[in-house]
Amino acid sequence: RLQVRPRHGIRSLRTRNTMSSAVCATSARVVTPRPAVRTRASSERGSVPAPNRRSMLASVPALLLATGARPAAAKAPPEYYDDTMEIIALTKSIISGSDLSEANIANFQAKRDVWYNNYQLHHEKGVGYGYANTFNAQAKVGFQLRVCAEKGEPFDPDHTVYNKDYLLEILDRGKAALDEMKAAGQL
Repeated sequence: RLQVRPRHGIRSLRTRNTMSSAVCATSARVVTPRPAVRTRASSERGSVPAPNRRSMLASVPALLLATGARPAAAKAPPEYYDDTMEIIALTKSIISGSDLSEANIANFQAKRDVWYNNYQLHHEKGVGYGYANTFNAQAKVGFQLRVCAEKGEPFDPDHTVYNKDYLLEILDRGKAALDEMKAAGQL
């Protein structure tokens, strides 16, 4: 069976008539249908259709269920909880403005660098939003502190480039997620 496909430029030639007038007005090329792709296995056994993506994906849960595979429970080092809670507390003290002393800011910068080096990509997959939210907030506050220091300006928590209320909110969510993990025995 032969198919006729119009060449490029149909849209420029279309009129108020139907598509058939555009096809008639342009030159056409003849296209032959492609032969079915045959693999070595299918040519030996005859014509066996290859499985489609949907059927392959539908079989994955059944395979996992049959093998008894279960997702692994997240585990983190025992000190992860305390270290992360300390970073949350230091970040909150700075972003809320309750302790903007140079000693507290220096302590925050030093501890956040150690925390980042200890737990960035070194924690088990799935330690959850406690890590993500804490990382997000401490990184933004740390960056703002470093920018202010480079400019020679004091840090003002009420005038940052970040939304102060949002940072406090994600720190609370991070703390709640860590508390849930600790209660579930995942830490």
